[in-house]
Amino acid sequence: MSSLMSFTTRSGDRSTVANSLNPTLAIGVKRVRRVRKESGVTLLMVAVGMFSLLAMVILSIDVVNLYTSSDQARKSADAAALAGADAFVSSGTTSNPSAVPLSSVCNGSNADADLRAQAVAQQNAIAGVAPTTVSTSCPAPTYNQNPQIQVTVTRTGIPTFFARIWGQTASNVSATAVAEAYNPSFDAANSNPSRPPIAIHGVKPWLVSNCNLCGAGYPLYIASDYSIANGASFIGQPVTLKLMTSSTSPSAPAPNTAQFYALDGPAPLSCPSPGAVSCSQIGTGPPGLNYHDNIACANGFNFSNGQFVGPGQAWWVDTRSQGNLNARTSPGTDCLIHADSDGAPFGQDSFTVGLPVTITGGYNNPNPSLHLVDGIHRSDSVVTVPVFNCPPAPPCDGTAQLPIVGFLQLGIQYVTVGSPDIHAIILNAAGLDPASTGTPITGAGTSPVPVRLIHR
Repeated sequence: MSSLMSFTTRSGDRSTVANSLNPTLAIGVKRVRRVRKESGVTLLMVAVGMFSLLAMVILSIDVVNLYTSSDQARKSADAAALAGADAFVSSGTTSNPSAVPLSSVCNGSNADADLRAQAVAQQNAIAGVAPTTVSTSCPAPTYNQNPQIQVTVTRTGIPTFFARIWGQTASNVSATAVAEAYNPSFDAANSNPSRPPIAIHGVKPWLVSNCNLCGAGYPLYIASDYSIANGASFIGQPVTLKLMTSSTSPSAPAPNTAQFYALDGPAPLSCPSPGAVSCSQIGTGPPGLNYHDNIACANGFNFSNGQFVGPGQAWWVDTRSQGNLNARTSPGTDCLIHADSDGAPFGQDSFTVGLPVTITGGYNNPNPSLHLVDGIHRSDSVVTVPVFNCPPAPPCDGTAQLPIVGFLQLGIQYVTVGSPDIHAIILNAAGLDPASTGTPITGAGTSPVPVRLIHR
């Protein structure tokens, strides 16, 4: 009986025998059973992790798409605001706001600044299509009279690819930008001590006399505090520029005239082809004498705060004879404005008198779509020229250091047949106070009133 029971025990409960014979072996058996029970857990964890990672990657596609759309909206708003602010410059608002008030250029709906901003915004796609809405407004300047425009660009219904799993089928983005046309003369008039100066490149080599020593009643563009003189009454009015020789001092000019010195300076950066209209003399001048080419071509030199013109400076008065200068002024100007010859009209753009000035494209305008089109917004005939004051002590001619006190923006109409007299419309004026500090605001060359973003 005991033998039978012993056999039964061994065959019925082998683990008992194993436990009694070898405790180590018993522990090993338990571990094997535990491993068998936990098999597949790692695979499940990997699967869950991969699913989570894949979900994050998929969701990130929507996040990146939304971020890219937001960046596109910001760029669209910036470009639109700058385009709107440019309307302040071309209208004369920045120089004579009493004649061209802000409300006539920007009214938040269909004024020139609003329409320019809206047109540019519509050209900048957000997530592949034009903005849903573009709103404009004209906030009142907070510290000066420089006109501002605010543009808000919104794009709704940006499709999502995977966020719709969580019920998000579309997203919206919006961006706002504020830009202004900055005329430092307004800051001067309001005694703003922190006004930054301006730096203008592409200035034409005609140094215009401010006639500060001509006496009362004579043309004065920039006042002694570098604000715009004479109530800016000359903005939008015609002016005839008359060439002076280097040995002549400025005198009291006739009404609606201004005297200028021909300047020489650095060689221009880029020129039209000598085969272009009236441009055959490009590159034919004596070496180192760049007066003609600096009229007809683009020069990247920056005229900045405290600039002087004269001996030893980057720019100096051209000392050639009146005959030599006459022979270079007329063809250089005709090349600049795309005129077939002296006089008008010979293919160049034309300007109206009075504010706001409007421009009509001539048949030689480089853009064929602007030929004979009224109200165009840019023209190669629009230039900037420096304005100088006579120094406190004589001499006041081409042998002296002549301080630049500001700039005039001109719309060149034509050159008188048989003379170097240049006929133009005054579009803007800006003073350049040498006492102003800060990083200069760089203008675009055709205007002494640069536009800038002041808020994003």
